[in-house]
Amino acid sequence: MPKFPNTLVAALALASFTLGVPAIAYADCSEDIDKVEKAVEQASESGMDQSTADSVRQLLDRAVEQRSAGDEAQCQELINQAKAMANVE
Repeated sequence: MPKFPNTLVAALALASFTLGVPAIAYADCSEDIDKVEKAVEQASESGMDQSTADSVRQLLDRAVEQRSAGDEAQCQELINQAKAMANVE
């Protein structure tokens, strides 16, 4: 088996981590967006008042914009705020 230098192994590990983490965040943000959209659609049935539903919708729209712009961290931050406001797990 060939011996690889430690720096090469470290560089490959860092590269796989760097490429893998945004993909995980993208999946989480996308799943959470779906959950929050469902909560907003069912706001009246769940007892959410209209002003809260409007605020959640604004956060949701901003999260979608950030995801489209490629900023997954900002997307997740906004969607976490929306989830908390809408009591979504």
